[in-house]
Amino acid sequence: MRRVIIGLATSGVSEDRQKVPSNLDGSYPAIDVEERTYLDGESVHFGTAAGRIDTQETDVHIDERGIHTERVEGREVNVTDFICDPAAGWVGVDSSNGDWLFETLMGVWNANILRCELDVTAFAKHVDDQDGNCWQIGYKHDLDDDDDDGQAKSGTMFHRDAHFGAGSGQYTQFGYSYLFDDQFVRGTVAQSGYVAEFNADNPEFFARWLKEEILPFCSVDEPPQTTISEVRR
Repeated sequence: MRRVIIGLATSGVSEDRQKVPSNLDGSYPAIDVEERTYLDGESVHFGTAAGRIDTQETDVHIDERGIHTERVEGREVNVTDFICDPAAGWVGVDSSNGDWLFETLMGVWNANILRCELDVTAFAKHVDDQDGNCWQIGYKHDLDDDDDDGQAKSGTMFHRDAHFGAGSGQYTQFGYSYLFDDQFVRGTVAQSGYVAEFNADNPEFFARWLKEEILPFCSVDEPPQTTISEVRR
């Protein structure tokens, strides 16, 4: 099984920066990386990285006046598995805490890297068009005029109840199974950019599947840039 949270470079990565430097000298961030060729001579980089991240904990004090809490900032080491294609400008880490690697690679690639959003509804239609199967659906839709409880609707369906077209509104999660390049793929995707492939042991196959089947449905929204004229107003 491989699982990733995908980050995308918002601009192209120049050829001289298409790399992931190894660092095993005892300092952070530490990166243990392997490179393999997987698609038309392009390279996939994968491995394990360790870096220091900021944390917040709750410090509790108890005295005769009661129980008191305060937020305490600290630092800890996070370890994440990763896979990326610098030439294509994408990177995947295995947990949300591992997205510090996005910032590390920004300096290497000289490109902004943002967590993507996945159009799950469009991906679900793509799977259905290939006669694939669905085993899980998460959905939500905006408030309708007929809704009398004042709440937007959402829900989750599994197995027999889950099929393309079930639910309503936009899909937020989708459990898929279908054939890709004569190989069976099965897993789940989420609007948050989370992708899991239960049968992917081979990093080259997983990277090719991501590039061809997932990335076409991914996008990023860059934060608006503040101009000098706006600052002066």
